[in-house]
Amino acid sequence: MLPASLKHLAKLLAPAVRGPVGLRGSVEPELVKLAIYRHQVGPLLHAALQGSGMAISDELLVELSECRLRSANRHAEDLARLQRIGAILAAHRLSWMVLKGTPQAARLYGDPALRPSSDIDLLVEPRDFERAVSALAERGYIPSNPPAPAGPIRTLVLAAVRDVSLIAEDDHKSAVDLHRRLFLAVGRRPNGLHLSRDPGPLPTPRVNADLACYLIMHGAQSYWVRLKWLLDLVPLLAILEEQEKHALISRARQIGVENSVIASLALLRLLFPFAKFGPLAPWLEAHQRRPAVRERLERYVRMIGMERDWKHSPLDNARVTMQAYWALFEAPLTRARMIPVALLSSAIRRTAGAIWRAERALTRDDTPPPDQAQAGLPTR
Repeated sequence: MLPASLKHLAKLLAPAVRGPVGLRGSVEPELVKLAIYRHQVGPLLHAALQGSGMAISDELLVELSECRLRSANRHAEDLARLQRIGAILAAHRLSWMVLKGTPQAARLYGDPALRPSSDIDLLVEPRDFERAVSALAERGYIPSNPPAPAGPIRTLVLAAVRDVSLIAEDDHKSAVDLHRRLFLAVGRRPNGLHLSRDPGPLPTPRVNADLACYLIMHGAQSYWVRLKWLLDLVPLLAILEEQEKHALISRARQIGVENSVIASLALLRLLFPFAKFGPLAPWLEAHQRRPAVRERLERYVRMIGMERDWKHSPLDNARVTMQAYWALFEAPLTRARMIPVALLSSAIRRTAGAIWRAERALTRDDTPPPDQAQAGLPTR
């Protein structure tokens, strides 16, 4: 069962994503902290409360306003950094794409400041992965997770992982996550999504069934532990064309994640029933009672509903992360292939981190403020 505080927060956020208005009452400090620190939707809550008639103290309103300002500053910094990164990769004739982050926030919410972002995610062609890491490393971005010093060692390390975090030398709080594929799983089926590029100053994915499926899979592989990821689906479904919603059903079946996608959309409907499901609604009605769907939905509800104990979150626990990856994909062959890939990747990351401690130590520090740490709230 979803906590009353989470359901209340979802109702408060509804006007910010063109949902129903008219909620009355007061906004308590605990709810604001839940929004800012636990679910990272502080800027959206600030926007939703404007002119809402809800009673909120000046101190809490200032806290939300400052959260939105921090988000705006971060997006401005990320946009400037993306432009510099784009110039570096273009100079090496490397094809790349921005995943999520500032461009997605702007597309979904109009104002990117409404959707906080924690790092910069880039996707490159698998064959260009090492070249892209080296190009960025030459220009002040330090491979940190896992460390990957130049030379044969870099080739060995990067061959075993699907992504690497690079820390900007001029700002250790700025991380670039470079991906060579979207998911840990290997093979044609789990990597059957093909994100096409939208025209524009920055290469970003086109809004279609593949992008929708990717965003749902991304949230599901972390058990939807953050409300901000689920909330993204509301504006996404609002702009997704009807034929693309039909295509989303086919994509989920082809890739082997149908139960996870159905459970994810069922969770969305529990918290945001006004979302524009369209042809997805009868699909949910027909299949949401499957045992596999119910099992996943129950896990999602538990994880997104955590208010204090976050120690078993897939964000911070390798074992639970692997369980989430396993639950996401349903095909036995996909799961079997994932085991050696995960073990090798984990071993390489641990070994490289132990040998090159200085580079690993550059990983962005997400230590929460004292009151947040005492509350046991997640930090990423």
